[in-house]
Formats: sequence, C-alpha cells, structure tokens
Amino acid sequence: MNATPPQGDTPMSRRGGGPPSQTYAAAPSTTEPSSAVRRAGDLATVLGGVYGIRADVHELASGNAIVSVFLGLLAYTDGEKYWWTGPELSGSGAPVLSSALTLPAAAEQLAGHYAILRARPATGVPMGELPLPADALLPDDAGDVVPR
Repeated sequence: MNATPPQGDTPMSRRGGGPPSQTYAAAPSTTEPSSAVRRAGDLATVLGGVYGIRADVHELASGNAIVSVFLGLLAYTDGEKYWWTGPELSGSGAPVLSSALTLPAAAEQLAGHYAILRARPATGVPMGELPLPADALLPDDAGDVVPR
C-alpha cells in the first residue's frame, strides 16, 4: 500500500490520503512578459541610457514588477504607474512615498534620489555595521524587553 515511488516521482503532498504527487518539469514559457515587466524594463532602459544608472528588473508573484535602482531605492510598477520610497524623510521623520504616472517623470525623480544616495557615505549593510537582532532590544527595569 505504501510502496516506494518509482524513480522520478517525488511525494509533494499526501493530504487527504491520496497517492503521492508526481513532479513535472515546467515547460519553457513562450508568453510575452507582463505589462508590469515591460514598463519596468522601459524604466531601467531610460535610467541606463539617459542617466547612466544601471538597474535590475524583477517580476513579483503579485504580477507587479520591481526596478532595483540602488541599495534602498526600489521602484515598483503595476504596468500603469510607478511608486517608491524616497531617500529623504518628511518633516515628521516619516518616509516619503513618491509616485509617477509617466516614464520620463519616474526616471527623472529616481535619478535625483539615486544622486542623493550616491552622495551619502557608505554605512550600514555594505560596511557590515548593522546590529544583531538581539542588540536592538534592551531589558527595561520592569523586566520587559523594549526596543532601543
């Protein structure tokens, strides 16, 4: 009843007491990239061609796409608009969310944010200066753990 599966079969799920699932290789995709991936690619092309900024494009499981411009500067698109968190904080200290509906506007704003980030001294992740997760918490006098 519980025989060893033949070579090439891998049990993936036995929920419901049914037979083990078989593993199949996915057929190569012949579909066109989504509109989000195309728009992200267009943005990366403009950033590279006009501003000399190299950017990577990645498709997300949600169907949106992301353009990685610089450490901490990621632009998202759903195929219609672009949005990202800028490197500067608002007057209240909150992150500033930015968006653009057109490719030229998004590229220009992201190039400005890129220049701000490039001008900053290298600290944090690239230099290995982040605290360990436990270092961010200190016990208070009552024995509770509070964030620093």
